[in-house]
Amino acid sequence: MKYFIGVDQGGSKTEILIGDENGILIDKCTGSGYGVLLTELKDNSEFYNKYIEQQIRYLSNLLNNNSLVLSDVYALTACMATVNSVDIQVSLENDLRNRISVPNITIYHDMYGAWRAGTDKLPSGVMGVGTGTGILFFDENGTATNLTGNIKHQAALELGYRGFLHACFSAMKILEPTILTESICEFAQTSTIDEALMKTKNGQDINALSHQFFVPYIYDAVLQKDRVAEDFVNEVGSGLAECIRSGIKNLGWENREVSLVLSGGSFKGKGFVLEKVIKDHLRDLTKLTLFQAEYEPVYGALMLTYEKYNNGIIPQITDQDIVRLQLKRELL
Repeated sequence: MKYFIGVDQGGSKTEILIGDENGILIDKCTGSGYGVLLTELKDNSEFYNKYIEQQIRYLSNLLNNNSLVLSDVYALTACMATVNSVDIQVSLENDLRNRISVPNITIYHDMYGAWRAGTDKLPSGVMGVGTGTGILFFDENGTATNLTGNIKHQAALELGYRGFLHACFSAMKILEPTILTESICEFAQTSTIDEALMKTKNGQDINALSHQFFVPYIYDAVLQKDRVAEDFVNEVGSGLAECIRSGIKNLGWENREVSLVLSGGSFKGKGFVLEKVIKDHLRDLTKLTLFQAEYEPVYGALMLTYEKYNNGIIPQITDQDIVRLQLKRELL
């Protein structure tokens, strides 16, 4: 029996899904993402090794839980958030081949998985907003245009890091009190705001805290009509919308039906706050349809594995699988 693996290694979490050669889903595991390593490591080579080792460790645990070994795996596709160039893609593919006994390995930018799970329509695209932010558009040939470099405001930086610092300084100087100040110590796990701010060396150390986890506090503040939080979300959302608008114009897609999948940790939970801002700024693009991926990107990674290495057979997902493997997300 041949087994196929799909991996989604992102900033907030890592997921791995396994299926057999008949397209039957076997099991899934979920663990912490690479973002947690950023708070512990400063040296790139050390981080790189930990990044790979984490994925292999999760994979080994998943196989062991199902009485399987690495040699049982025929093909693996990993959609990883750190893949933003061909050089990195090739390096990761070769490194994984050297470390595990899997004959067929393909690495993609993590949003390929989100796109594949969300839609098979072309032209289409995917916007992933998690630890960082990325936007990819796909044409009729499946060729991706990466708009990520045109994004002015990364979610973790603007909503998390800057929002946290602004709330800290506002609370200390009492210049502009904000609901966010009530969340600072809870987030930083300190007893005072001064101690929370010192964790980042007064804003000099961006890796001192996992600031993407401050984003939910921003959303809560927006829902309570906090002006500071609203400004941050509007800034990020309008920037993303403008990048999408420019991409559609540059590709000559203004008069074409375009489907855009919204995916990533910042759209979960109360992420409809950011989603609404983006939709409002793009409301005039009547041929653009925005929706959220119904399945986690890990399912898209598994689909890519099957399509490339199993004669195009894709996983046969049932309602029971959706519940058991917790693949389905609520559409907002």
